Amino acid sequence: MASQALVDFKERTNEVEQLIEAHSALTRLRRAEKAMKSQSQTLQSVATVIQHLVSQPGPGRPQEVHALNNAAIALLSAHLQGFVKDLYEEAASRVLDGKVSDVPSVIKAANTRGNPNEQNITKLFESIGFPDILDGLKWQRMSNKSLRGKLRAFNELRNRIVHSSSERVHKSRVSNYLKVMTHFAEQLDSKLERDISQLTGHYSW
Repeated sequence: MASQALVDFKERTNEVEQLIEAHSALTRLRRAEKAMKSQSQTLQSVATVIQHLVSQPGPGRPQEVHALNNAAIALLSAHLQGFVKDLYEEAASRVLDGKVSDVPSVIKAANTRGNPNEQNITKLFESIGFPDILDGLKWQRMSNKSLRGKLRAFNELRNRIVHSSSERVHKSRVSNYLKVMTHFAEQLDSKLERDISQLTGHYSW
């Protein structure tokens, strides 16, 4: 089972996928326009233009589309932050139920506004009794140390994009971060479910 937070996160990341697809579509359009301008209006030239429109653009990052990649990174970070917040609220509701008189007030008082970096995620879940929630999170070809480094690099990249106009990101990097952050969300969701079950005696989602 997955938490509602994870279900919502995966649905929202479809927007990031749409930006990646828009990158490819815009690249194809630019190359088709260039082909049309450089060739005479013959049947062969029309065929060349169509080929540019329907085929994958391949490697490279035309200047016109780098903003889409930057937007995708910023959007992915926002959705990851939303996931962490939603997951915390679900977890807190289950852990604190019957332990405090006003669970919503405790949740409301938590600092859930920070970027989804290692320190903020750790401190947030420490507040409900889960020290170093990231400890042990790993999967094939991604050690725990590498994951922590990836989270740090992702957050630094997001900050440079938001606070600077000169950052440029390749589409392949966006795709990689989307894959890694989706795996991270799945692993964090599963670990938290196990931790809560050990604490309460039953699974939460």
